[in-house]
Amino acid sequence: MTTVYLHVGMPKCASSSLQSFMHKNDELHRSEGLCYPASCRENSGYFSHRPLHKLQPDEVTAAVNLIADEAAEQDCDRILISSEEFMNSLWDKEITGVVIRALNARFGTQNVRIMMLFRNPFPFVESVYAQYLKGGMFRTPDKAFMESDDNGISGFVSNFRQRNGFDFFSYSDFIDRLQSQAPYNPLDLLSIERSDWGGRDIIDVLCERLSVSRGNLAISSNERFSETTLHLLHYSRQKHGFNRTRERRDIVSKLFPAGSRQFSKLIHVHGNLFEQIAKSVDRDRQYFTRKSPEPCNNLFAIPQAYQVQQNQDNELVVPDWYRRLVNRLMEPEVMTQRKAKALQELLESRWADK
Repeated sequence: MTTVYLHVGMPKCASSSLQSFMHKNDELHRSEGLCYPASCRENSGYFSHRPLHKLQPDEVTAAVNLIADEAAEQDCDRILISSEEFMNSLWDKEITGVVIRALNARFGTQNVRIMMLFRNPFPFVESVYAQYLKGGMFRTPDKAFMESDDNGISGFVSNFRQRNGFDFFSYSDFIDRLQSQAPYNPLDLLSIERSDWGGRDIIDVLCERLSVSRGNLAISSNERFSETTLHLLHYSRQKHGFNRTRERRDIVSKLFPAGSRQFSKLIHVHGNLFEQIAKSVDRDRQYFTRKSPEPCNNLFAIPQAYQVQQNQDNELVVPDWYRRLVNRLMEPEVMTQRKAKALQELLESRWADK
């Protein structure tokens, strides 16, 4: 009997690390009975099963059969399918439900386990907004949002709520919406907080659950952008638009590498948003206690650092010449990292003391 683990997210909760790890250890894990299917899997990047989301509903059954046949040929009795797009597309596309129903039909509902990974909601909210500035998130309408008066982190939270009817840091709301598509499938609701697992990384926890070896842990993960870079991407999105900014975000990031954290109300949780998340944390802690036997004390803790920054003043200062530099980086049709560094040195010498 084959068990399918359908990992659906959450986004910004170690999905990229898991997918990279599974890809790099594919051959080893197949020898241990776990198939991370090549069928409907990306052949670059983080090697997720995002291609499933591009299928038409009448193509899904054939895709599931390909995955089942691949696992059978490798003599694997466990299958892991992973893509956070299952969650991202939950409320505006039917593909998540179509895939779950096709898997249930092929393997049996009780053999298709829905896996969700979660991180503490406070850093999660900041990570989601940072990802939006880097390249979009939760299908937020870019032009309208960036032209609004409140387009910082608090406005991003409000925008999501207005469009979808709930807060994206309310994990119970996501689970309820997913269960409407999979009412009888078993759920695995797992914290990625090390302190909930005695200091162990979530990859180690999953290896134990999936009965596979740790193998090669040299995994890829999303790069952290500095607070200065995020501010400049915000400015660029307003002035130069989404496509040009995303195209050159890595150039900006390399000019302003991440260092010690500098608080900014534009990109960090503070004020009323802190209170909103704290109330949601209390509700979700009770929800998880009823729903799952998994440890979640630290998942739903309020970190001391966020209590401190609730009423904190801005620390980050972004000089005006940084914005001048961004304009010089975004305007030409072609820009290289070498030219960008030369421009940075030129403008710094000209404007840094003014």
